[in-house]
Parts: sequence; structure tokens; C-alpha cells
Amino acid sequence: MEKMIADFQQSRKIGHVDPDAIQKQIEAVNKRMAYLTTMFLTLDRRMKPLYEVIRLLLEKSEILNQRIDTVIDSLGSGDPL
Repeated sequence: MEKMIADFQQSRKIGHVDPDAIQKQIEAVNKRMAYLTTMFLTLDRRMKPLYEVIRLLLEKSEILNQRIDTVIDSLGSGDPL
């Protein structure tokens, strides 16, 4: 019985966590989250113009494809543009 009590007390000592250590871990996680949030917002700000450029390039290529198709159809039918 004494051995069981000693083992139980030993396990309680091992399982005891210092509140200051937990507070430091929480602060570290908060700092890391703030850093990652800033990084994400920076990436988001840079991705918006890139998205707009890609959208405009796609629109331009569709217009050029329509023009090429018109020229090909015109040449095939023998009609002047």
C-alpha cells in the first residue's frame, strides 16, 4: 500500500505543470499566430494583383482567339473581312 501511495505521489509530481511555463507557452503561441497572420495578409495582398493580371491575360487570349477564328472563317469562306 505504501508503495502505491509513493508511486501515486511521484506521478503527481511529474504531472504538475508550472503555471508560468504554461503562460510562456501561450504567449509564444500568440506571437507565432500574430506573425503567421501578418505573413498571410501580406501574401493575400500580393496575390490579388497577380490574380487580376492572370484574369486580364485570360480575357485577352479569349479575345485574340475570337479574332483568329474570325480571320480563319473569313479566309475559308473567301469573304473579305
